[in-house]
Amino acid sequence: MAHEFIWTHDFGSVRIAVINEATGAWPMERAIEGVPEDLWRAEIPVIDANFMAIDFNLMYVSLPGAKVLIDTGFGEYDPRDTRNPLVSVRNMHLTASADAALAALGTRPEEITHVLITHMHGDHILGATRTVEGKRVPTYPSARYYVMEAEWAEAPAFHQNADAINAQKTALLAADIVTLTPGDREIIPGIDFQFAPGESAGHAIVRIQAGKEVIYNLGDLFHYPAEFRHLDWRPRYRDVASLVASRQKYLPRFLAEDAWLVPAHHRFPAVGKVAAEGNGYRWIAGTPVGL
Repeated sequence: MAHEFIWTHDFGSVRIAVINEATGAWPMERAIEGVPEDLWRAEIPVIDANFMAIDFNLMYVSLPGAKVLIDTGFGEYDPRDTRNPLVSVRNMHLTASADAALAALGTRPEEITHVLITHMHGDHILGATRTVEGKRVPTYPSARYYVMEAEWAEAPAFHQNADAINAQKTALLAADIVTLTPGDREIIPGIDFQFAPGESAGHAIVRIQAGKEVIYNLGDLFHYPAEFRHLDWRPRYRDVASLVASRQKYLPRFLAEDAWLVPAHHRFPAVGKVAAEGNGYRWIAGTPVGL
């Protein structure tokens, strides 16, 4: 599909769409913690002295019998509103909302069958519900929403907008539309929800089997390419031990499966693969027609 903010590719009968919802500038003081400045400056491009570029990407998966949305983005909330900050990113530029992108893909909110929430940080969960006649209701009323039990129990994190996230939880519970899962779970044949904590207590990634190809939505398992080489590099407020353990668990799998990977915050279209490098790994950006 030719669209400035949507990348699509058909893997046989499975269509993957990456939706770029926003771009911005992330303060390095939030983007990385515990790494000497001379080391990270050698490997992380900056757009001025103290910021790195960051994108906000969602994923839509269409396959026979199901239409799946992975994370819901900002929804009605404006991340540029400094009176009610949702993220620490500056100079936010909104590109395509989930609604607009799905419309461009020929899909109505009522047609979404499954919503998978990788974690309950604002940029991933706030579009889960919307306001209708003064009442907050599910944005995707025909869908079942899936969240890891540990994520639901711990959210919101202290550094997140508690009021906004709790509003999502309240409305979803009232609609009886949420399934909490204690660990790895097959959602439908070909789509698996997999426990990968560290970014948050119940962070998850999504594995998609499309014929002989494997695609992973990584959520925030990795935020920027340098983290593939340095598994202990991470933003502030993360559980470094759990995060490193999750990365160490999954990276060999990604490599063995020659999987396509889609991190939520890499530069759009945020598609690539991982390669072995010495005793570690490196990120290779590219799409199935460009790598």
